[in-house]
Amino acid sequence: MKRILAWVGVNVDILVALAVAVVVSILDVAGIATAEAVSNATVATLAVLAFVMLRSRTRAQSAENAVERAVLAADRKLDLLPSLLQEQSAVRLVRGEEFNRVLAQARGDTDRWIFKGSTGAYVRAVTLPECLAKARQGRRALLVRLEILDPDDLALCERFVRLHRSLALDDDSPELTWTADGTRRELYATVLSACWHHQRYELLDIEIGFSSIASTFRYELSSRHMFITQRGPGFPATVITGNALALDCWATELHASLRQARPLNLRGAEDVTLSFSPTVEEVRALFERLGLALPGAYGDEDVEEIVGMAFRNVDPYDKAAAWG
Repeated sequence: MKRILAWVGVNVDILVALAVAVVVSILDVAGIATAEAVSNATVATLAVLAFVMLRSRTRAQSAENAVERAVLAADRKLDLLPSLLQEQSAVRLVRGEEFNRVLAQARGDTDRWIFKGSTGAYVRAVTLPECLAKARQGRRALLVRLEILDPDDLALCERFVRLHRSLALDDDSPELTWTADGTRRELYATVLSACWHHQRYELLDIEIGFSSIASTFRYELSSRHMFITQRGPGFPATVITGNALALDCWATELHASLRQARPLNLRGAEDVTLSFSPTVEEVRALFERLGLALPGAYGDEDVEEIVGMAFRNVDPYDKAAAWG
C-alpha cells in the first residue's frame, strides 16, 4: 500500500491529466460536453503534459550533473589512492630517501625509542640526540631501551664481524674493514654516550642490555612506528605504522628480549660525573663503576678514540649506505 501511495504522489500530475482527458472524452461521446469545453480541456491536458515533460527533462539533467560530479570525485580519489594506500598501509617496504623521511618523522613525535641490534652506532649518533632535543623542547620524558652486543664478549664481536664480512656486496664494502676490537669500541662508545646524556637530562629513562647473539637485523620501535632494517643497500626497510596490535606485539617481543639480555646497571655510575668533554680518567672511572672495565691494553689514546666516537653526531652509515 505504501508503495502505491508513493507512486501516486510522484505521478499525481500525470494521473490528473489522464483523468481530465478520460472524463472529457466520455462527456464528448455522450454529447454532454460542449465543443468549447472539450477544447479547453484538451488545452489544459496538453499544458499538464508539457509541464510533466519539462519536469522530467530537468530531473534528468540534474541526475546527469550529479553523476558527472560523482565520476569526477571518484577519479580524484582514484588518483590519490596509491599515495593514500602507501601512507596508511600497516606494513610496507621503503628505502633510500623515503626511509630517511619516515625515520626522521618517527624521531620527531615519539616519547620512546626501543632498539635491538648490534653496536647502536646510528642510535648513538643520530636518534638519541634528536629525540632528546625534541623532548627538551617539550619538557617531556623520553624512554630509551637499548639491546646491543656484549662488549665483554670479544668472541661474539668476532662472530658479528665475520657474519657481515661474508655478506659484503663488493670488494670495497665497508664491512670488510671491520674488526672485533673496532666493534667493541663502538659498543663502549654507545654506553658512554648513553651515560653522558642520562646525566644531562633528568627526564631521560634509559636502560641497556647486552645480547649474546649476533644478527643481521636491527629492530627499532617508536610510539607510532616499527622499523626492521638490515645492512646493505639491497635490503629495503620494513616499516609498520597505523596498526596498534602489531606495534603492541613488537613492543612485547622487544621487552621480552631485553629481559633475557645481560643488564647494565647504570645506577652504579651515578657518582661519576662526566664533563662536557669527558676526560680519560672520567671514562675509565665510569666503566669501572659500571662493572665494564676497559681492556688493560687500552692506552689513553684508545680511550680518547672511544670518546670521539661517542660524541661524533654524524650518520655513521652515510657513506656505507647501510640504511638502504
